[in-house]
Amino acid sequence: MRSSTDDVDIGKFLAWAGRPRETPGRSEDLHRIVSRYLGEPDFAAAVDRVFSGAGLDVRVDGRDGIIVMARHHSLLRLQAGDVVKRAQPSQRSVIGAVLLAVARTAYPESELVDDPDRVAVFTTQSVVDTLDRAAQRLADVSREDSDFDEDLVEGWRRWLDLPPARPQAQRRSAGDRAGAVNRICKLLAEAGYLNLRGDTDGGTWIARPRFRYAVAALTEESELYSLVNDLPEPVELDPVDP
Repeated sequence: MRSSTDDVDIGKFLAWAGRPRETPGRSEDLHRIVSRYLGEPDFAAAVDRVFSGAGLDVRVDGRDGIIVMARHHSLLRLQAGDVVKRAQPSQRSVIGAVLLAVARTAYPESELVDDPDRVAVFTTQSVVDTLDRAAQRLADVSREDSDFDEDLVEGWRRWLDLPPARPQAQRRSAGDRAGAVNRICKLLAEAGYLNLRGDTDGGTWIARPRFRYAVAALTEESELYSLVNDLPEPVELDPVDP
């Protein structure tokens, strides 16, 4: 039977889940809550039921803390328009493409997502390069395949419409390709997924462990992730029957 103490700690668990930058090593109370979850199956099951009702999956790690991911049907799941406020419909495809490219650049091979000891480091320019290659490859394939999804092609055209960063510019622009990537990376950093560690190549980013969990969920759900992951490589089209 669940006690009033359990109810209080489930509430604290929820509160700590909303503070993604915190870790058990930095907070005695978070360490206690995480230890309860990992050491008391009944308490863990009660927490899981509460979060499952909200359409949330919970991952708990003694080092990384509480990591929560929304399922596709959850009312708490963020959409592209929620990530960048006042985004126009034409901009949302760019937001989605940047998010996918950040994931692909941080974890370019699927087995790296399963490696908890790997520290993923990447730069803003490396994400821009990933998107440029993907967009150009898609443009080439779409010219060869008349049945290609026009909406998808149009989304990548939106990326190519953004101007490249100006060499030797005194100030960074939020309206060019590097600026779009930095904007998303900063949002991911605020949400506890990335840390900014330098200015090399427009910005050097380190993925926090919780980003690995998010990318793992993304690779399971998103066909677009596979598309971003595959496009930089040569694409072989099926032969046409004579």
